[in-house]
Amino acid sequence: MAITTRPLNGQLQLELTRPSLQEPLLTAADAAQLLAVRVSWIYEATRDGRLPHIHVGRHIRFLRSDLEAWVAKQRAGE
Repeated sequence: MAITTRPLNGQLQLELTRPSLQEPLLTAADAAQLLAVRVSWIYEATRDGRLPHIHVGRHIRFLRSDLEAWVAKQRAGE
């Protein structure tokens, strides 16, 4: 959470802003569908550290932009 100030009639006002996601988080099934692989491959690749992912508590989630960047990197042969 960030605190910002905005002038209001010559006075400063404090305003709390909450961060928001620019894109939705994907489940392992969503990621598998996007990459055209099995869900089991998604879990294996995340365990091995080959696929970018985010832990949300006990859950694994993915950002589409991270997966797209990962695919582009694979195409470049890195």
